[in-house]
Parts: sequence; structure tokens; C-alpha cells
Amino acid sequence: MPNFPALFRKVKSFSVSIREIILPFFLWMLTPFLILVAAFITNGIIIFLFGYNPIEAYVAATKVTFGSLRGVGETLVKSTPFLMTGLSVAIAFRCGIWNIGAEGQFLIGALAATWFGTKIAVLLPNTPWIAVPLCLSMAVVAGGLWGIIPAVLKVTRGVNEVISTIMLNYVAINFVSLMIDGGPLQETSKTGPQSDPIAEWVFLPRLSEFLPRLFESHRIHIGIGIAVILAIALTFVLFRTTFGFQLRAVGEGAAAAKAAGISIAHNTLRVFFISGALAGLGGAIEIMALVPHRLTENFSPDYGYTAIAVALLAKLHPLVTVATALLFGALAKGSFAMEAEVGISRQVTLMMQAIILLFVIGSSAVKFFRKRAL
Repeated sequence: MPNFPALFRKVKSFSVSIREIILPFFLWMLTPFLILVAAFITNGIIIFLFGYNPIEAYVAATKVTFGSLRGVGETLVKSTPFLMTGLSVAIAFRCGIWNIGAEGQFLIGALAATWFGTKIAVLLPNTPWIAVPLCLSMAVVAGGLWGIIPAVLKVTRGVNEVISTIMLNYVAINFVSLMIDGGPLQETSKTGPQSDPIAEWVFLPRLSEFLPRLFESHRIHIGIGIAVILAIALTFVLFRTTFGFQLRAVGEGAAAAKAAGISIAHNTLRVFFISGALAGLGGAIEIMALVPHRLTENFSPDYGYTAIAVALLAKLHPLVTVATALLFGALAKGSFAMEAEVGISRQVTLMMQAIILLFVIGSSAVKFFRKRAL
């Protein structure tokens, strides 16, 4: 005969432990959820004031982004650069470092991948198992080194990283333009400010190459898997390792961390390199995965700046960043459906992203001033 009192105690303790896990997580996610609800209501009002039906617009966007396997695949493709740059910003902000330079680091990574794919890859003909990892590694190093510049300025000269990273964004934009508009990476025909396509054996494989029946002619590529794996790995590093504890300690209280023997300068350099490397890898993935596989002017539609909203909405949690990046990817993909089916300009999508960012910043500002008041 079963021991019912003992069994009841086990069930009760299990339910209590589940409640202790779920309730804090629910409360933690409540603020981002309310921010999204408020932002979408505000956007709906604006769409209505422009003479369109917001319900039709949202339904059309949802149908295209999540209504079919192809739609989901395209949404994932659109989400990948948001995820990579979002992780870049999240890891920096977690350490209390305001890296606003993900845009420039993204472009430098793309530039490094383009240089390798057009100049170096010809020395490794038809060797994707060598060329692809080397190209990705070069972009990681390039983005990381570009991120080290503001770190060195901050550590050695006390230069504010917000100012230096924003300025370096413009340096990166103009450097890319210089390289592909009359520079050594301009296409051979010299017809426009763009590079030649990278070598075919540097392309990132698509899932259709491994599962042709399921993903026939889809654009889903392995870069999406790389981004998700990195999000999982960063979550483990941040919350399960000594290095991650040091980063969080510096971000939550630099003075206390320094008193505990944690090197602020050392962690600043490491975090800036990691942050830049993630953004640089994102730029390489875009070049290597998507047609036309070449670097152009306006290559990035402000991925690095939108990444701030992606990271803040996820509360700087790498794993939650996957969900927020998916949201922004859906907005980017859904804009085409809203334009085609409802007639709303794609510029409305940019406005929607900006409103979400304003709500995120507003929420963060309220918390900041509330802490100051206490």
C-alpha cells in the first residue's frame, strides 16, 4: 500500500519548487510583455490615424512571418543579424560598458569576410571546409580588434565609450565606402560602389543542402544555428562560470567588484573584444549566407543601433535575446506584407521599431530614477 502522506509531501514540495521557478520568471518577463503590448497599441493607433486598419496590418504581417514553413524560415533569416548584434550589445551592457559601436563592428566583420572571400579564397579553391571557418574566424578577429580600440581609449585615457564607439561607427561606415568605391575591394568592372561576390566555396551552407525535401529552395542557413548556439553558450558563461560572475559583478557595481579584487580594466578589454567579435561574426554571416554575397554601401540597415532595443527588451539575457531578435526579424519581414496587402509604407516598420525602443528606454529610465530616489 502506497505511503500517501509521504507521496503528498513530495508532490507538495515539487509544486512549491515549480512555483518558485515559474513565478519569478513570469514577473521578470512581465515588463517586456507590457512594453510590447503598449508599443503595439500605440503603433496601431498611429496606423489607424493614417487611414489604415491596424488589425488587417497585423494579421497580414503575422500570416507572412509565421503562417508557413517558408515564412518562418524567412523570419529566422531576417532575425539572425538582429540576434548577433543583440548578443554583442547584451554582453557589453551586462558588464556596465555602453558599447554603441555594434554597427561599426558589424561592418568591419563584413569587410573582413569580403576581403577574404574575394582576395584570399582564390588561393584555396573549392575547399569550403577550410575557407568557411577561416573566413568566419577572420571576421571574429576583425570585429574584436575594432572593439578593442574604444576599450584601450577607456582604460588608458578614460575616454567615454559612448562617444568613442559612436565615432568609430562613422569611421567604419566611411572606411567600408572607401574600400568599395574606388578602393581595392571595388568590383572588377568598376560600375558601382560594391565589391565582387565572394567565392562560392565561402558561402555558408543552407539547410536545403542537407534536407532538400523539407527546405527546398529555402534561404535558411547554418548561420542561424551558429547564432542560437552562441546565445546558449553565452547564457552558460554569464550565469555558470567565474568569468561570467566577474562580468556581472563589474556591471552591477564596479567599485564593489574592484574592492573584491576583480580587475575592471582587464574585464573591460575582454568584454569589448567579445562584443566586437560577436557583431563582426554577424556581418560575416550576412555576407556569406545571403545573395548577392557582396558588400555594398548601406549594407546594414542600422542593425547595430536596433540591437540596443533587442538587448534591452530582453533585459540583457542572451537566451531571451533570441526571442526579441525574432520579434524584430518578424517586423522586418512583415513590413513587406503590410505594404503589399494593406498599402502601408515600409517606413512604418522603422517607426514601430523606434516606438518599441522608446518604450524600452522609458522603462529603463523610470527604474534608474527610482533607484536614485531610494
